[in-house]
Amino acid sequence: MSEVTLDQKRMLKAAFLTFFIDMFDVYLPITVLAPAMEHFVPKSLPVSEVSTIYFLIFTATLIGRPVGAFLFGHYSDAIGRKKMGLISISGFSIVTLLLIFIPGFQTLGYITVALFILLRFIDGIFLGGGYTSIVPLAIENAPKEKRGLWGGIIGSGYPVAFVIISIITLLALKIFPKEAYQVYGWRIIFVIGVLLGVFIVYYIHKLVPESTIWLKVQDRTKSPLKELFSGKNFVSLLQVLLLMLGLWFQIMVVAGTMSIVFIKQLNISPTLTTTVTLVSYLFLIGGYISAGWVSQKIGRKTAFIILGILIGFFTSLLYYLLIAGMYKNMFILFLFSALIVTVSGMAWGIVPSYINERFQTSVRASAYGVGYTLSILIASFYSFYMLALKVIVPYKYTQIVLLVFAGILVIIGAILGPETKEINMEQ
Repeated sequence: MSEVTLDQKRMLKAAFLTFFIDMFDVYLPITVLAPAMEHFVPKSLPVSEVSTIYFLIFTATLIGRPVGAFLFGHYSDAIGRKKMGLISISGFSIVTLLLIFIPGFQTLGYITVALFILLRFIDGIFLGGGYTSIVPLAIENAPKEKRGLWGGIIGSGYPVAFVIISIITLLALKIFPKEAYQVYGWRIIFVIGVLLGVFIVYYIHKLVPESTIWLKVQDRTKSPLKELFSGKNFVSLLQVLLLMLGLWFQIMVVAGTMSIVFIKQLNISPTLTTTVTLVSYLFLIGGYISAGWVSQKIGRKTAFIILGILIGFFTSLLYYLLIAGMYKNMFILFLFSALIVTVSGMAWGIVPSYINERFQTSVRASAYGVGYTLSILIASFYSFYMLALKVIVPYKYTQIVLLVFAGILVIIGAILGPETKEINMEQ
């Protein structure tokens, strides 16, 4: 077993921090804005329309991510992982700062919503560059026997970010009265996101070296994207996109709807909703790391298939019972939420190592960025799919249909791909 060097440890920390701030920024609207939506929309709007606006603010960032993945992935392969990571993290920190100054609905009406969505889209472009550059840097330099575990640790930046956001939001809800939180309380939390971004830029700039494996590449292509979208690389990319489509539907349904379901459909208070979310994502931290570690033992492919089955058939049943209000007490509510979030989300802990293992160094950053994000362009419109599905099933159950579909896509995508855990990243 190879010894982990100080530079490798710093690369791992940088990738974790980049993923953390990426997800912190992406999911600021999910937790932070849910209790403040009355500040941005008319109080008379029906629940379905408020939910759709809420989803659009959330998904605007996700739609921007593929654009950033194409742009930053290309230059990460062409001129370096570290440089593009620094640019992207600086960029979305600045955009998040601008969001702090957006006024409420009473001032600009629906222009407020439009501005929020536009800036979140630009934010997503920069976010698409963060993990596209720094995550490949860490994974391609990780010891082979630890890549699965390292992928899980890096991916756990997402639930860690969600937990931190939930704790901060709980404190803000305790400190500020409802009206004060809606006007300026949420803005303070966005300031924290900006400060975290500045810290991570400083850390990477000062302590993290460029990828040694990337530096060794002699026949570096001038057109990484062209190479990615041709031949065997393109076939591999299609398989990855199918797998990721299932995972993006999973995360949209669970992370994108749970808070609003609790508050608007189950009439659970914002404070209790945030508390349940916090506990659930604490469990998911362990789920990510465990999934990455297990995938190193049984293989990425086998792990994806097992988790796809659990997403489509186990967690969808629990989600149905939860939405139907079949929990008898707070313990059952917490248990159902924790199981849904953890079991359905574990597969994401395998993604950082798996996608990077599927492609050679010359196109790896482009492939990771595009493969990771492009499926968002389909999955991010889940709120409209839900509106369409309400013709067939009651609106509150439409998430279940999408969750079953997500599990099936993960299973098929995994079956179509090879095992990757023994891949030599330098070849």
